[in-house]
Amino acid sequence: MEVREIRKSYKPRRPESETTHFQHVKILDCNQPVSRVIFECWHCKQGLLSEVEVSSPQFLELECPKCGKTAIRLMANKVISTTPIPSPWQ
Repeated sequence: MEVREIRKSYKPRRPESETTHFQHVKILDCNQPVSRVIFECWHCKQGLLSEVEVSSPQFLELECPKCGKTAIRLMANKVISTTPIPSPWQ
């Protein structure tokens, strides 16, 4: 009778206190001069809709109107408007 050894693939352990943090983002009209970006604030998860010009992009930090912290960093030329909305992902 043959004995087979079953090995589990190596999977590094995560500390239990570590959480996976991600941000929902949806970009609309990306082939237009003015794009719309729907996203959640990185900190408070407030839904936001921003219109941005993307003609000559640079790094911009958009501030959340709810918590006042940096909600997202985008490659855009200019922020035209930012409107709080209910988060589509909640």
